[in-house]
Amino acid sequence: MTKKNLIVLLLIALYAAIIFTAGCVPEDSLQWSQDGSIGIYSKGGALYLVDGESGSLTQIEPNESTCPWPGVSPNGDYLAYGKIVKVTDFNNALKLLPQSQVDQIRTNAELLKQRILAEGLKNDELPWPKDSFNEQFISWVNRFLAENSGTILDEKIGPELVKKIKEEELYYFQLVLSPTAEPDNKKILATNSQKFWRVVFSPDSGLIAFSTDRIGGDSFEVGFDLFVCSPAENIPPALVEPAVSIGYNFRPDSRAIVYMKPEKENFDKDDFVPGSLVKKEIADSDGKLLVSPVEGADKAVPEYNCTGPSEELCGLCYYQWMFAEYAPGGRIFFSSMEMKLPSSKLDEGKQTLFCYDSLTGAVSEVLPQAVLDFTQSNFYLFSLSDDYKKILFPGNKNTLGIYTLGGDIDLSKVLVNPGEGFGDDSPPKLVPEWKGPDEISCLVSEKSHFLNQDPNAPHRRKEIVILDTDGNLKQVLSKDWPDELLDFNN
Repeated sequence: MTKKNLIVLLLIALYAAIIFTAGCVPEDSLQWSQDGSIGIYSKGGALYLVDGESGSLTQIEPNESTCPWPGVSPNGDYLAYGKIVKVTDFNNALKLLPQSQVDQIRTNAELLKQRILAEGLKNDELPWPKDSFNEQFISWVNRFLAENSGTILDEKIGPELVKKIKEEELYYFQLVLSPTAEPDNKKILATNSQKFWRVVFSPDSGLIAFSTDRIGGDSFEVGFDLFVCSPAENIPPALVEPAVSIGYNFRPDSRAIVYMKPEKENFDKDDFVPGSLVKKEIADSDGKLLVSPVEGADKAVPEYNCTGPSEELCGLCYYQWMFAEYAPGGRIFFSSMEMKLPSSKLDEGKQTLFCYDSLTGAVSEVLPQAVLDFTQSNFYLFSLSDDYKKILFPGNKNTLGIYTLGGDIDLSKVLVNPGEGFGDDSPPKLVPEWKGPDEISCLVSEKSHFLNQDPNAPHRRKEIVILDTDGNLKQVLSKDWPDELLDFNN
C-alpha cells in the first residue's frame, strides 16, 4: 500500500471506527462444478455428493465430522474438504502436525509450566494470559503439559486437573481429496491442529487454496492463514499469507491468487483496520507451484512458503469476511467500505462492492444504492455468473436478486422477493450459488410460490430449488431429501 493510501485510510479512522455489520457467515453450503452436474452439500458437518440432474445424494462423511465450506473442482472430478479427527493417541497425533506447530506447542507448554510453578493456578485453572491463543491451540498445549507433567508439576496442578485435561476431547484436522467417482478413495493432503476453512479449486482444477484458523487469535475476529497446494506435485501445502479475509480467489489462468489482508497481523478487532487488495503469483507457466521449504523445517513433516512475487493493488478497509473474485480483462470485484473526504459527523461509511481494473489501476463502485438497500450488508457473499455479466447476491431474510453489470437497473431481477423471506435479518441460512452457466440453487421458505401457489397452505418444509436467471422454477432439488437436511430453523 502506498503512503498516500495509508494516510487517507487513517484520516477516515479519525472520523469513525467502521465495523462491518455482516456478522458470521453460514457454515452450511452447497457448491457446484462448473457445468452444474456435480454438487457437494455440507449440512451440520455431514457431507454429501449431489447429482445435479436428479438431486440424489451420496453421503461422504457423517454429522459433525467436517469443516465449513468444502469444495468441488470445476471439472467435477474431485472434492476436497476438512475432516475433523478425534485424538485417540496423543503422541502419534502430535507427530502428524507441522513441525512449527509442534515446536510452538512444546515451547508454550514449557512457558506455562514455569508460570504454574511460579504463580500456581488461577481459580483452579491453568494460568493462561487473556486472549493469548485460540481455544484449539490452548487445548493442545494443555494436553502436552498433562502428558509430560512430572512429579513436581503434578503436585502443583493436582491429579484431578491432570486427569480432567487428559479426558477432554482433543481434535486434529485433515485436508482430504477424493475423486467424485470414487469418494472412498481418499488422499490426505495436510494435517493441522487448526480447523480448515473454505476449500477453493483453481479454474483448471489443478491447484487447491484453503485457509486455517489462526493460532494467535480468533479467526472470526482477525482472519485466516491462507495456503495453496498442488496434489499432482505431492508436496505439503505452502503458506501464501497469514491473516487474510475468507474471500480469496484464483486468477482465471490459475497462476495467481487474490486476497485481502490487514496492514498488520495483530490488531484490535473493534478499531478501524486499513488493509490491501493483494495479488500473488503462486505457479509458473507450467502450473508448478512457486514454493520453497521453510529453513530448518523438519524433513518428516516439511513445511513450505509460497515464494512468488506479490503486488498490493489498492488500499481498503479490512474485514475478515470480505470476498474478491476475478473477471476477464484483469478486473477484480471485491467488497469493502467507502467513505468520502472531507467527512462530517453526519456522514457514514458505506459498505459496497468495487471493481479494480488492473489495466488502469482505477477502482470504481459497482452496485447502485437500490441494490445495496436490498442486500442489507449481505452483498459480501456475491457471486459472478459464468459469463461474468451478472452478479448473484442474497438479500435480507434469505431473499435473492441478480444485478446485471453495465446495464440498466431494470435488467436486474429479484428472484425471491421480501414477501417470501424468512429467518433472521442476516446472513442467509444457505448462500445461493450458480449451478452451471444459467441456473441458480437457493433455499426457499415453506410459503414460497415455487413450492405452493396457495399462500394459505404452505409447503411442509423449506426446500432447495433450482431457478433460471428469470426466476422461473426449474426443479425442486431437495424433494426426496430427508427432513433433517432441510432443517434451517435455528
